[in-house]
Amino acid sequence: MERRRFLKSILASAAVSSGAAAFAQKETTSLKAQHMDADVVIVGAGFAGLSAAVAAARAGARTIVLEKRAYVGGDGILSAGIIASAASIVHAEQGLSEAADLEKYWAALERGAFDEPLSKVRDNMPNSPAYSGIVKHDPRVLRRCAEMSSTVIAFLRSFGIQFQPINPLQPFLTPSKPSSMPQFAQALVDELKRLQVRLLTDAEVVRIVTEKDTSAHAPQTALRAAGIEARHEGKSFVISAPSIVLATGGFIDNKHLLNRYKRIWANIPKGFVAVGQGVPGGHNGDGITMGRLVGAAIEDMESMPKLFAAPKAGQKSPSWILFDTDTAYLVDKQGQRFCDEHKSRYAGCALECFRQKIDGAFVVFDEKTFSGPNKNRWRYEELLSQKGLFKANTIEEAAAAAGISPDGLRKTLETISTDAVNGQGDTAFGRRDALFRALKPPYYVSTPSYPVCFKTEGGLEVNPNFQALRAADDAPIPGLYAAGATCGSISTRLCDVIASGLIVGSTSATASRRK
Repeated sequence: MERRRFLKSILASAAVSSGAAAFAQKETTSLKAQHMDADVVIVGAGFAGLSAAVAAARAGARTIVLEKRAYVGGDGILSAGIIASAASIVHAEQGLSEAADLEKYWAALERGAFDEPLSKVRDNMPNSPAYSGIVKHDPRVLRRCAEMSSTVIAFLRSFGIQFQPINPLQPFLTPSKPSSMPQFAQALVDELKRLQVRLLTDAEVVRIVTEKDTSAHAPQTALRAAGIEARHEGKSFVISAPSIVLATGGFIDNKHLLNRYKRIWANIPKGFVAVGQGVPGGHNGDGITMGRLVGAAIEDMESMPKLFAAPKAGQKSPSWILFDTDTAYLVDKQGQRFCDEHKSRYAGCALECFRQKIDGAFVVFDEKTFSGPNKNRWRYEELLSQKGLFKANTIEEAAAAAGISPDGLRKTLETISTDAVNGQGDTAFGRRDALFRALKPPYYVSTPSYPVCFKTEGGLEVNPNFQALRAADDAPIPGLYAAGATCGSISTRLCDVIASGLIVGSTSATASRRK
């Protein structure tokens, strides 16, 4: 019970919705046998695993889902629900199909508009200190996810998820309405119940059951996946199945793997709602480890973890995702800007804090932003009442209330005003976006936020069908698949996570019927 209350408090504090807190409960069927048979076994009930289960069951596969946590939905229910996508039904409704054409979306991915260029190791941002020119193993995997992005949007819509207006200047970012992600998770669980899919929580998979791979050209020691062994309520059991999907997430809680593969990032605190808070535990890399033990290859393990920014425990501060939608600037304690806030987005801003050793950064905006169309989305009034924002009629008063240099902030805002009036754009960091403008009183300054990490990238290497590849010869391991953050071949963006689940669910179901 203590664990359950802890999970509920995490989800409630993340402010994703009261529905998310209610969703942190056991979704389970009873275990009545020590040995079961299935067509597809899915290990992990986050968005990748749940989407895979729905796709597999709809394809007619007898499907069982196992989740080691006491609840399902994974970290996806904490997400703001912004879906990177090419032209979809939502784009068509808003007249943005041409701007979000698939090839334009793919070109944006290739040049690193959201994370990093495809020709480089996925290190989240091109200006990362660990950035290097390592060619990815197979960009076709991410390309397939890109091609599936419109299907992902349609899939979400089919479960009642609604979307907000897309920013025409960022046509590939499709924002769902607040609290949509817990709603989506619950809808997936309801669909699995309708499809009579067995779902076990508190079920820890301890190993992949294997057989010798007797297929042509397989190495002498090659194995195939034939099932899993797991523990549930103190009992061990085995599920035999021709298709095993690993969707267990990343390894941000595994200190050994972090120190081995992400040494430069290992000491960044984990966090989401606050430094050290808001990210549920259980990201121990178990799916990656189990895959390796049966011969699977890994890739991109050295890439940077996903960065966010959060205040210190006990404080509130606005999400830096607001730089996507609102006019706001980011300054250090001296009141000085240190990056292009709009282009860098929340992850890039957090990365710059880390790279430049900035001890806390503050969001600054004005009344037009505070009272603008996104005020409810970013909960500005709530933050003001919680002292996550400070309001003042002068720059100096606002700066002093937040604890930053009044002179420094005044000089920064004066430079912005001069640049905006002259129409020459941002002379400091080159901003040319439509959100770049002068601020007018009253002013709002936030409490400081700090870089935190909330998810790793890198994992099992897969092909475009999300079959796990054998380290010995890069051939698929029969019966073994990986999706979501367990897979090293994609980004952990929501769109790619869900797309990988839909692809692997269909692929694994088809393969199981051939056995």
